[in-house]
Amino acid sequence: MNGKMGCIYRVGLLILMMAPSQLCCTENQSVEFIPGAPIIAPDEPGTGQLGQLFGLSADAPVRISGLWVGNASTQLFGGINSGGGSGLAQQALLDLRLDLGKAFSWQGASVWVQALQVNVQESAAYAAGSLNGTNNLAAAPPLNRTELYSYVFRQDLFDKQLRLVLGKQAPSTTFANVMRPITRSGATFAEPYVTGLVMTSPYAMPTLQGKLPGYPDSALGATLIFEPRVFQRSTYLEAGIYDGRQAMGVPTGLVIPSLSGPLFSIVEAGTRWSLANGEKPGSIGLGTWRQSGLLSPMVPGTNLQENGTYGAYLVASQRLINFRSKLDHSGLSSFVQAGWTASRTATMTANFGGGFTVFAPFIQRPKDSYGLGFSWAKLNNRSTLNEVWNPQELLLQGYAQVHLFGSSFITPALSYLPLSGLKSADSPSFSAIVQLVFQF
Repeated sequence: MNGKMGCIYRVGLLILMMAPSQLCCTENQSVEFIPGAPIIAPDEPGTGQLGQLFGLSADAPVRISGLWVGNASTQLFGGINSGGGSGLAQQALLDLRLDLGKAFSWQGASVWVQALQVNVQESAAYAAGSLNGTNNLAAAPPLNRTELYSYVFRQDLFDKQLRLVLGKQAPSTTFANVMRPITRSGATFAEPYVTGLVMTSPYAMPTLQGKLPGYPDSALGATLIFEPRVFQRSTYLEAGIYDGRQAMGVPTGLVIPSLSGPLFSIVEAGTRWSLANGEKPGSIGLGTWRQSGLLSPMVPGTNLQENGTYGAYLVASQRLINFRSKLDHSGLSSFVQAGWTASRTATMTANFGGGFTVFAPFIQRPKDSYGLGFSWAKLNNRSTLNEVWNPQELLLQGYAQVHLFGSSFITPALSYLPLSGLKSADSPSFSAIVQLVFQF
């Protein structure tokens, strides 16, 4: 472990050692379940306990919170290093937000700022040889970065039926996000985050990777969300337009924001429902997107170019079984996602994935969950890309998310690739990862 990464992990462990006595949530504040990539959750990150350490009450207009995620991975066999490779990765997010309604009687308005620190070793990012991504902390380069992740103004209008979000933001928390918690007026049961998989695809649609702004490359833009009360807010329509330079290889999370160049636009419509008298919620969303600008593959040396592209996607989830519906969130849930793009330069031109999650199968462990997931992708093999990438990739992953205390979880996971995306990787590829999450 090098000096910088070692220092980062010592800080994380120090937080965890002090957490039970100083930062642990109360019973009413404790987190039930978390996604494998907490930064992609649409809700406010963290628990707000950090602000309470500074004397802020739970209902204060100012909220200070954050999260720390760290993982260690090892390549058991196959992959780039044919087994034996290991690596570390960590992510830290600090969130500061102000409720303008509480502070200045500006109803429905709020602002927030987020700072992000990411450190990922190359062996943690690439050892498996996967283009889908076995480790959600490893995203777009540079792998080590400190950035102002977001600064946002939000205004809710017409009794929260219309929401406007302006500023530098991560719209992947809104669009093509199967992680969105399902809530429906009148339902007696609310679905937790549908999976705790630590691979990348549930949190970043493969055909949208490098285009839809999100972790770690947020972007300047505007989002509009409409949830009409006439449908009990169970149906929604949302649209957005953002700085699209990420598709040209520009790390938009690190550079000065701009809307004068290429743009990325997206529209999604969906609905939510609850079966069995509100005990089994489900949802579906359909979206389409367009990327402008002169595009080239991420691999240099090809003669491929195109002037803009477009695509479509689907995300859906459904609670299948409730174990103890009157007592807790225990049960079996499922999700699916699919994407397609007409792009001639994208890394992945089609994808299909899904999974199952068992929540709290043991009554003595009400916050544990276990899951399986898969992600298949059709890879671009035009021109010389067929010398670098295989025609397709299939990634399978299983995990156990174990609650430690308060808002901390540990998640061991195993990833298996019968066929890796990279031709330079040996297939099959088998790797293991252990991830630690602490929210404060």
